Amino acid sequence: MHSSVKPGTPSLPRRRLADARAVQIARRAWGTSNGKVGYVILGVLLLLSIFAPWIVPFDPVHQDLGQANVAPFWLGDGGHFIFGTDNLGRDVFSRVLYGLRLSLAIGIVTATASAMLGLLLGLLAGYYDRSFGYVLMRIADVQFAIPFVVVAIALTAVMGPGLFKLMVVLAVWGWTVYARTIANTVTQVSKQDFVTAARTMGASTPRILWHHITPMVFGPVLVLWSTSAGVLVLVESALSLLGLGVQAPGFSLGSMLSEGRVLLRLSWWSVVFPGVTLMLIVLAFNMLGDALRDALTPGASARPVNPELT
Repeated sequence: MHSSVKPGTPSLPRRRLADARAVQIARRAWGTSNGKVGYVILGVLLLLSIFAPWIVPFDPVHQDLGQANVAPFWLGDGGHFIFGTDNLGRDVFSRVLYGLRLSLAIGIVTATASAMLGLLLGLLAGYYDRSFGYVLMRIADVQFAIPFVVVAIALTAVMGPGLFKLMVVLAVWGWTVYARTIANTVTQVSKQDFVTAARTMGASTPRILWHHITPMVFGPVLVLWSTSAGVLVLVESALSLLGLGVQAPGFSLGSMLSEGRVLLRLSWWSVVFPGVTLMLIVLAFNMLGDALRDALTPGASARPVNPELT
């Protein structure tokens, strides 16, 4: 009796094992203290950013110079603003929630774009390690040798400031970390017996890369994505401090820090609350990345693991 499975097509049990391993990794990450804290903080921040239009008490861009630099109400200065107001009378609490939305979007979107580009180039570089991979890794070495801020300033000067251009620069620049990590793993995996068997059965190169090799490198990519998302949020904030980030009338947490730093003695709240929110974003992504890394490391948890899933 002939099998109905096409050459190069992964069997259903293999897919089920991959899905079960992904679920187990998620449970392991949640089982760590870093995972719980990271998930909770990031979940709360995401909910606040999603429901910001229904939470904010004031228009975040409305200016009222008569209410400029009003302290938070809990300081007892007679104000009625949760986080006070800035030098233009804009509600800091409302601006923090809307700035949180943009900062999270920048971090998540650019990290995802970098991961997808790095995954593609890393797969090709690892599979063709003696030709395309060698050239690509040398390009990556050159890029690593150049400080990112210098490149960002140069590209922004050429293309002009703007949110979309900033996100493109951040996304394109971040591919090297993924590609180098993935290429090393792919070079080793591509020499294993199951890949050789799939190639012998007539599976095409795209099918081998997607169905057989990509599941083997998905875990490290997820860890890198989590940590790089927090780093990219910080990078955007640093560029905003240099005037190269989000431009008015748009604003992010980084641009709020840039605007408020000159008024730190007069209205510290317009700097502290965006800064604390930015710190929580980076903390959540880093703790989540640590939890995922521990979940992928053998012996990271005392909980027994099904050997078929490792």
